[in-house]
Amino acid sequence: MTELALSEVADSVWRLSLPMPWSPLGSVHCYLFPRGDRVDMIDCGLKTEDSAQMVQSAVERLGGVGARVGNLVVTHIHPDHYGGAGEIVSRDSSELYIHRLEVPMIRPRYREVGPLLHEIVEYFVVHGVPNSEAELMKDTSMGLLQFVVPVLPTVQLDGSELLRLGRRELRVVWTPGHSPGHVCLFDASDGLLFAGDHLLPNESPNIGLHPQSTPNPLDDFLAGLVALLALSPQVVLPSHGGVFNDPGRRVDELFAHHQRRKSQIEQIVAGGAQSGWEVARSVWGPRDPHSMRLALQEGLAHLQSLAYEARVEKRVEARRVMWRPPR
Repeated sequence: MTELALSEVADSVWRLSLPMPWSPLGSVHCYLFPRGDRVDMIDCGLKTEDSAQMVQSAVERLGGVGARVGNLVVTHIHPDHYGGAGEIVSRDSSELYIHRLEVPMIRPRYREVGPLLHEIVEYFVVHGVPNSEAELMKDTSMGLLQFVVPVLPTVQLDGSELLRLGRRELRVVWTPGHSPGHVCLFDASDGLLFAGDHLLPNESPNIGLHPQSTPNPLDDFLAGLVALLALSPQVVLPSHGGVFNDPGRRVDELFAHHQRRKSQIEQIVAGGAQSGWEVARSVWGPRDPHSMRLALQEGLAHLQSLAYEARVEKRVEARRVMWRPPR
C-alpha cells in the first residue's frame, strides 16, 4: 500500500490524498469527519486495491479498529470522486448522497455504455470530427470503467440541504458546469468551503458541452463561482491541489481566463463559419484522442456561451452544427 497521506486540515477535518495513476494531477483529496466508530466522507477516490486499503486504514486510524464509513457525499460521479463508492457502500452500509442530476448518468456511463458511445460518435461527427477520429475519441474513457463500482445513492440532493458530517454541519451548494450535478459543501461556522473540482488553486476544471452536460455549462460554472463567493468562504479545501485562503483572487483569475478564451474563439469564428472541431484544432492544435475529446467539448462550451451572448451564431442542420460571425 502507498504511504498513507492523511493530515488534519481543520478542527476534526482530515484530508486523505488518494493516488490517480494516469493523471498529471497525481492525486485526489477526500475529506474525513470522525464521529465515534463512524467516519463521514466527502468523495472516495478510484476503485483500486491501493485506494480501498488507504480509505480503510484512514477510517480505522480516526475511528478505531472496526470503524466504518457512515455518510459518504460524492461531489460528482467522475471516477476519481465516485469510483470506490460501490465497494464502500457494500462493505460499510454507508449512506450515499449524490445530486439528483448525476444519478441519470450512472447507468449509461458505467453499466450500459453502448448506447452512450453511439450517441457520442454521432455528436462528434455533427460537430465536424472525421468518422475515423470520432471512433478513436469515443473509446478514450473506456479504460476508466475498471476504476468504478457503480452504485445508486441512498439520498438524492437538490442543493441547499444541511448535512451533518462528523461534528460539522455543511450546506450543500449546487455548482453545475464541470458536471451537471456537481456540489460543493460549506461550513458557515468556520468559513470552510469543500470545493470539489469547481474551484481549484492551479487549474480550471474541464467545462465541456456534450450529450450529458447542461445546455450552457460554462455560464453555469461561472455563475457557480459567484454563488460560492457570496458565501464569504475563508478557507477553500479543493479536490486537487493545496488548501488556499483567497478565493476572490482565484475566481478573478478564472473569469479572466475564460473571457480570454472566449475572445480568442470569437476572433477565430470572425474569419468565417467553423465547426466545433475546426475551432478546437485552431485553439489547442492536434493532440492525442483523449485530449482532443476534452478540447472539443471545452471549445463547444465556450462557443455556446458566445452564442448565448449573440457574439457568434449557432447554425444547426440535421447532420451538422456550424458557428459563424453574427450578421
